[in-house]
Amino acid sequence: MDIKQRVERLLSRMHDTPQYPTQGKVLFVDLENRSSQSGYLPKDVVSTFLAGRGGNMFLLYNLLQEDKDALDPEVPLIFGTGILTSNMPAGTRGNVTSRSPESHAILDSNAGDYFPTFLKRNGYDHLVLFGRNPQWTLLNIRQDKLEFIDATPYLGMDNLELTETIQRDFDCTEQKDMAMARITSAGENQVLCSGIMGGIKAIWARGGAGAKMGSLNLKAVMIQGKLPTFELSKEFKIQNKDIGKKILSTSVIQNALKTVGTPFLYKPSRVLGAMGTKNNQETTWHDTLDADNFDPYRPGMSRCYQCPVRCRADNDMLPGGKGGWGASALTGIAGNASYDKQQSELDHHKLRTYNGINEDGVFDKYDKGEGPEYIIVGKFGPNIGIKSPEQVLRLNNILNDLALDASSAGASIAWAMELYQRGIIDQSDTGGLDLTWGNYPVVEQLLFMTVKREGFGNVIADSARAVENGHYPEEALQYRMAVKGLFQSDPHDSRILKAFALGLAVATRGMDHLRNRVTLEINARINDDAKFKTELYGGVVAPEPNGYQGKEYAVRRCEDTYAVGDSIGMCRFNTKLFNSPSLPDLTDFSDHLNEMTGLGLNVESLYESGRSITGLERMLNFRLGLRGKDDTLPPRWFDEPINVGPFKGEKIDRDEFEAMKSRFYSITGLNAEGTPALDWHHKLSSLATGYAIKVDLSEAMPGAPEQALIIDEPINSISQLRQALLRKLPEASEQLSNDTINIAINGDMVLSGEQTTPVPNGSEVTLVPIIAGG
Repeated sequence: MDIKQRVERLLSRMHDTPQYPTQGKVLFVDLENRSSQSGYLPKDVVSTFLAGRGGNMFLLYNLLQEDKDALDPEVPLIFGTGILTSNMPAGTRGNVTSRSPESHAILDSNAGDYFPTFLKRNGYDHLVLFGRNPQWTLLNIRQDKLEFIDATPYLGMDNLELTETIQRDFDCTEQKDMAMARITSAGENQVLCSGIMGGIKAIWARGGAGAKMGSLNLKAVMIQGKLPTFELSKEFKIQNKDIGKKILSTSVIQNALKTVGTPFLYKPSRVLGAMGTKNNQETTWHDTLDADNFDPYRPGMSRCYQCPVRCRADNDMLPGGKGGWGASALTGIAGNASYDKQQSELDHHKLRTYNGINEDGVFDKYDKGEGPEYIIVGKFGPNIGIKSPEQVLRLNNILNDLALDASSAGASIAWAMELYQRGIIDQSDTGGLDLTWGNYPVVEQLLFMTVKREGFGNVIADSARAVENGHYPEEALQYRMAVKGLFQSDPHDSRILKAFALGLAVATRGMDHLRNRVTLEINARINDDAKFKTELYGGVVAPEPNGYQGKEYAVRRCEDTYAVGDSIGMCRFNTKLFNSPSLPDLTDFSDHLNEMTGLGLNVESLYESGRSITGLERMLNFRLGLRGKDDTLPPRWFDEPINVGPFKGEKIDRDEFEAMKSRFYSITGLNAEGTPALDWHHKLSSLATGYAIKVDLSEAMPGAPEQALIIDEPINSISQLRQALLRKLPEASEQLSNDTINIAINGDMVLSGEQTTPVPNGSEVTLVPIIAGG
């Protein structure tokens, strides 16, 4: 069944009209045939999976052909907005979802700026794109009108040039009467660490979204026209004011995010000895990258659509450029640096000294922009051996223009640098490039080579798949800081922080902190208050950051909360648990959701929605071949202790980690292979595809620890069932192909007519070995 048939089958289960007043359409766009269809998700689907990330997963689960390569145009690319996107303070976000060309897992990435708001306000909750037209296309949306425009003139343009050109050609201004999701030359060349830009800085980065969009010959999706308004009730406006006050009154927002942005996290990580340095060979770095060192070049803060926080730092290193915004803002604020409170008094009073990257008075467009975030400071600072804030700022601006995922691009370069350091590769492999730690000119050159796949840039472009694609020898995998084929997202080294480590291992999209990171594990005040910490996470959690007990409760609670946040459109930084226990939580969200939808959601049902969303993601990953063994960590963290800081000597104990992971599986409702256990799997399958049968196996088989499994793709005959079983459990193909196995449906043995015998929804199927004798 191809993608068009799957879309038709899914539409037959959807509705022609909204199921609640604020519901948007699901717009299916066939790029090959330049056609579209639409429908509305059923109420029970929204009540369970919400919209945004959860709705995207429901759509992907129904449309994905797991035998297709991620870059096949039959595999859809899905944009989704949250239920509350554009209608709640800090509710600016939307997700992009597909199969990842970079990793071995699902692709799912979250971003804000203005595109999700424009998509939602123009009446769309989800945009499903598939097929490939031979002509590069710009999809222009004006409410109900779709226009397929020849994008050939825009090929080769990166973010800054493309934005300026589109604004000129279409007489529009981004963030005012236009929003756009676009790829750069990196996406055109299917660079696996390329993202989709949603603004000058906003990016759907993780998993190779840019490469996936490029595989559809789609340069950009533009939503044009004045942003439609939406009338909110008086009660809703009052709730919005309360949420806004809750956000702005939180200490971390007041003292850090509004003043310097996320780079405030660099100092506590450095002090703790939890800063990934030189591909995590070391765990601390110079204080030259503490947030206040960027003060002289920070002229102010930008924001996503009507966000009250304004956490995005601007930067300006040009002559006459202004700076000083947030100067000394963190002085005296202990916050998460409380393991070394003296650090809170450290203020560098750095001067504005930049005179061009070569100190020759020559400046260009990369000396001004938006950013950096903490991730870029870490990934393009200590992780590759750079200590100059000016160099980090310039690399940040280049990354934004080229649309490279800072996490994967930085980690890929760091991996190469360690291989170069160890002699596993040399200049004959790098095309003469000197990959010594901290070699700034080579790093900048390498970024431009990467987006064009030129020389050694082709190796960096293949990201964590460099060994798989034949660039490095097998031994290089020992030094790859990746899980499920995705490089670590954040700069933290998690050998100390056991909750962080567990979260990175079990995260559904790969080694990514934004799925479930327990940030408050480095907050001493919370760790010292056992009662409060237990209430916070719904279980007893060890107070020590390096303790193992109970960390599964913290990760579970964060994972549920963040999944809900992504599905309603809430920014992670303004959601309870990610940076503060005082930010808006599921109680706030449930009030808003019920006002907007009338679905009768409460806190308990929202926690269950979070679990259901990640459960469905795990079911998708199982279809892609992932198993329990893939919920692990890089070898370095198990084998090598850290050698600095208050937790010197710390590493991950393998037995303790496996026990912690097993407890996480248990409280989540997962079996030993990390996928929902039978009863829960059956429930999710029935809702996701409208079809579920339980198959009892005749013997123990790899991949099926419960000696049974759920088939949730509609089956018309026993012959189709046998093929579905082989797809579901390829590792058990020899046993399943045994021609001595008969099949019983609801207790009745089928001895003939397998090609025509139906398998009704809800059936109990048993594999029965033939007994022979004489």
